[in-house]
Amino acid sequence: MGAESQQGIPAKDGKGAPLLGDHEAAEVQTRFWRNWWTSLRLAVSMVGLLVSSVGNTVFFKKMTNSMPNYGFYLTQISTVIYVPMFMALAGPPAFTKLHINLLPKYAVMAIFDGLSGTLMVLGGVHTGGTLQVMLGQAIIPVTMFMSAIMVGKRYHILQLTGAAIIVLGLVLAKAASGSSDTDDVAIFNLIFFMGLVPSAMSSVYKELAFRSFAGDLDVNVIQFWVSFFQIFTNLAGMPIYTLDVLGPQKVPFNDMVQSTIGGNRCLLFREDQIVDQCGFAGERTCDHCEFAWTAVLGYLFFNASFNIFTMLVIKYGSAALCFLVSTLRMPLSAVAFSCPLIMGAHAVQPKTSDFVSLGVILSGLVTYRYGGQLQHRRQMQPSSTVPFRRSPSIWFSPSSWFSPTGESNGTRRRWKFMPMFAAGNLGLQPNFVLVPMLLRRATWSDRSDGAQTRWRAEVPES
Repeated sequence: MGAESQQGIPAKDGKGAPLLGDHEAAEVQTRFWRNWWTSLRLAVSMVGLLVSSVGNTVFFKKMTNSMPNYGFYLTQISTVIYVPMFMALAGPPAFTKLHINLLPKYAVMAIFDGLSGTLMVLGGVHTGGTLQVMLGQAIIPVTMFMSAIMVGKRYHILQLTGAAIIVLGLVLAKAASGSSDTDDVAIFNLIFFMGLVPSAMSSVYKELAFRSFAGDLDVNVIQFWVSFFQIFTNLAGMPIYTLDVLGPQKVPFNDMVQSTIGGNRCLLFREDQIVDQCGFAGERTCDHCEFAWTAVLGYLFFNASFNIFTMLVIKYGSAALCFLVSTLRMPLSAVAFSCPLIMGAHAVQPKTSDFVSLGVILSGLVTYRYGGQLQHRRQMQPSSTVPFRRSPSIWFSPSSWFSPTGESNGTRRRWKFMPMFAAGNLGLQPNFVLVPMLLRRATWSDRSDGAQTRWRAEVPES
């Protein structure tokens, strides 16, 4: 009986079939449920990311539809709300472990993010929802261009082809009046597109900013200071709203305070401030403050959810899955913008040209992604002469690598891409920052290989 328990019960064909011991069987079962739980969390996170990304896009447009004359107010409120949240997440280290020499870098990030949010909110007033979704995909070729200039990145031919196809789709969209929304105004479409430039520069700068820093950084500390400085960036951007090119949407500088007060009354008390000499050609857009609070709160909720689910998908999966969700967001958002139940009186039925443009852009996204995979394989080959720079800004999975300086006093540096919130803007792509981490040497016992060296993250003493 003892032999049978060790060697297993003989099979019908006479051959032995070893059985797992109780300990091994428990480990297999535990591993199975752990993998099942991880897969479930990833699936739920992906569904949440898809829903929140569509909701973020839709409610961004509903927000600007309800409060079209208060762009500065909307930009500020969608930034200020994150400051106390990031302060709570960072805790005392936001101040006790602050590196003064990094404040200028935080300020530069805030300038890029704040300018992007300002231009997108302002341009979004007269840019149709479907066209916003399509223009947003231009973040890929714009980021590629900025990466090539600022970092010297090189791309696979299929990535370049995919980017060219995306641009072609955008040209077709605008040439055929790609959005059926009659409220589309070319200058505001251009302003919305211009918001992609600082967004792309921000993505690339966040990969470069801390490469010369020798310490350890907490991403929540970075997020707190960036959002804090972004408030002042938004204030510095006030002259943008006074430009003559905005036509009737121009807000004289002397009226900015009154406009902010009007935004408060519109949001909190649902009182329309702009009701006369508005709504017709050559006039300002009328306020629709009755449901402004639902649109603004809906946007803030979906924007926060979008950022949270982005982090969860990256944690349990990869940035490549975020790319997949971003691709699915395009057609679903177009359907949402055409649904009267969601958009109400602002629902717009897409034309055939809209679907053609969407199809062209989708094919460009797929081509770009496939080219990125081929480029990654090429860089991983030992004989490759292409420098290896795995980077979320071109939709590779978040990665980390050891510093070429090696070990010192039992510690080692590792660079890691960490996801960040996109505060105050539409959040067109996952937001990452490259931060250094310190590792210390430790030993651990492997059941079969004995003692091995392992590196574990270490928070340095203040």
